Amino acid sequence: MINRIVDLSEKLANKKKDDPDLLERMEVAAKGQSPRFLLISPIDRSSQDLQVLDMRMGDAFHATRVPGNALPPAGESPVLFGGPASYNRGFLQKRGVIVTFDSHESHEIVRESLLNVSRHSDLSGLPIIALRIDYSSGSARLEPHSYGRDYEGENWVLSRLQRPDPVDEDYLVLICSDSRVHPPPTPDGVPMAIQTLGGYVPPYSAGVAESQQLNEFFEKWFESSHTEHRILVIMHGSFRGDGPPCGAAQASLDPDKVSNDRLRPLIQKLRDEASRFEVSPSENAEDRVVALASAIKENLLSYPGIQAYSERDQLIEIAFMNTVTNIVAALRD
Repeated sequence: MINRIVDLSEKLANKKKDDPDLLERMEVAAKGQSPRFLLISPIDRSSQDLQVLDMRMGDAFHATRVPGNALPPAGESPVLFGGPASYNRGFLQKRGVIVTFDSHESHEIVRESLLNVSRHSDLSGLPIIALRIDYSSGSARLEPHSYGRDYEGENWVLSRLQRPDPVDEDYLVLICSDSRVHPPPTPDGVPMAIQTLGGYVPPYSAGVAESQQLNEFFEKWFESSHTEHRILVIMHGSFRGDGPPCGAAQASLDPDKVSNDRLRPLIQKLRDEASRFEVSPSENAEDRVVALASAIKENLLSYPGIQAYSERDQLIEIAFMNTVTNIVAALRD
């Protein structure tokens, strides 16, 4: 399957050459990123959200929520939510936070999620756009709340709605929150996606809310009737050409320089876990993400829900994506 995803990514990159907007975005992406939105999506709708909302390269930094669960407070979700939210503070053109919910999710899930978004200190002052989305039609409605709204921004977001491609529920991608990298399509649609700093997921811990929620997600996924389950860990940087490195990996080379007190512990964790797979400390971000990919794979295999999967040895693959072109390679060049 990974070879088919590689081929699709190359075809999409060739199509971008005929799109003036995307070419301009790629030129900007080569110099850095300054996304306007932090987008918090459920795993099973993460890729679709980018399509429904017409979020193109550079538009949205991404955080993750486990579907069917309220988004926990940042302290209980330091990787899926807290880290991306704190990293987002450093961007200059922030317009707001978009939080999406499937149309069937309960009011309690919506209420608790928005409350925890509003309490994150690094998101203070940013308006929140809460959307219930019908993914089958590409329609959405606003969820009223009292945590700060931007009516002009809400109308702008609603004006961009479009019907997404179907979800390929056989495939789960782990990829960076970076606004310049999007989960690659599969031959059957778009994958489910976990988007975090560097694509990192922590090892399983029964006492941490996000670990428990992730494990429940894995258990339900593997209990489903899908004939094939695959997890693709995608690291990004200047692979297969020039381009900027992964910002989280770059920061992990010297975490002491990270000024944000909420963000620094997670960046230190990326360094510490990657270092277990390095003969000597990495000197550049490309080497660091290679080591981090091995740590991510090991961490995934610590989840009981994955350990119980009979084909776990063939479950997880690693690939590398160029930050600017989004071309995927099965091996690092």
